[in-house]
Amino acid sequence: MLKAAAAQVAARQAGSRVFGELQSLDGVLAVNKPSGISCSGLLDYFKRNIGRGPLAMPFKDHFEHERELRKTGKKIRRRMDKTALRVGHGGTLDVEAAGVLVLGINRGCKKMYGYLQGGKSYLAMGRLGVATDSFDAEGKVTKIASAEGITARDVERLLPEFTGEIMQRPPIYSAIRVDGMRLYQYARAGSKVPTEIQERQVNVKSVRLLHFVNPLVGEEFGKPVALPEKFLEYFLTDRYTW
Repeated sequence: MLKAAAAQVAARQAGSRVFGELQSLDGVLAVNKPSGISCSGLLDYFKRNIGRGPLAMPFKDHFEHERELRKTGKKIRRRMDKTALRVGHGGTLDVEAAGVLVLGINRGCKKMYGYLQGGKSYLAMGRLGVATDSFDAEGKVTKIASAEGITARDVERLLPEFTGEIMQRPPIYSAIRVDGMRLYQYARAGSKVPTEIQERQVNVKSVRLLHFVNPLVGEEFGKPVALPEKFLEYFLTDRYTW
C-alpha cells in the first residue's frame, strides 16, 4: 500500500513538473499542414503533444482519427485537457489545402494578429465542367457540363474578372457564423439558413494560368507544376474522379 501511494505521489509531482515546463514554452512555429486535416484538428494535436517526447501520440494516428470523425458529418467535440498548451494560428487553410500554417504557443499567440493581416498565395488545380455544392472538390457534385471547345485562351480571358477588389458570396460549407451557428452546421443538418448569406469583399492581387489540358480540343498549355509526392498520392486517387 505504501509503495502504491508513493508511486501516485511521484506521478503527480512528475505531472506537475511537466505541466510547469509546458506552460513556460513560448514561441512561433511554421508547420507544414498536410491535406486531409482541419486547422483545429492540427492545433488539437499540438496542444496535447508538444513537449511530451516519446509519450506523444504519433501524428499518423491522430490524422486517421480526425479523418474518421469528419466522415460522420457531425460536429467534432474535443475533450478539454487542463495540461494542454495554449496554441493559436495566424490564418486558416481549408481541410484539403496543404501548406504553411503559422502557430503561436502561449504568449506567442499574441503575435498571431500580425500574420492575420498578411496575404496568402495558393497553387490550385481545377477541373472544367464540374460544379459542387461546396465550390471545391470535397463537396457533392451538383452539375456536370461538357468542356468541349474551351481553350487556354478562353480561361485566360476570364481571369481578370477574378482579380482586384471583388465581392464573393461564401459557400454553405463556410465556417462563417449566421445567427449563432456556422454555415457548415446548417449544411450538415440539412437546415435552411435563416437569413441570406451576405457577399464579402476580397482582394485578389493576381491570378495566373500555369498549366491547362483539354483532351477534347487536343490542347496543352504551359507545364505542370512539380508537387510533393505525398501531395500527389493524396489527390490522384478515386477521391477526385467523377
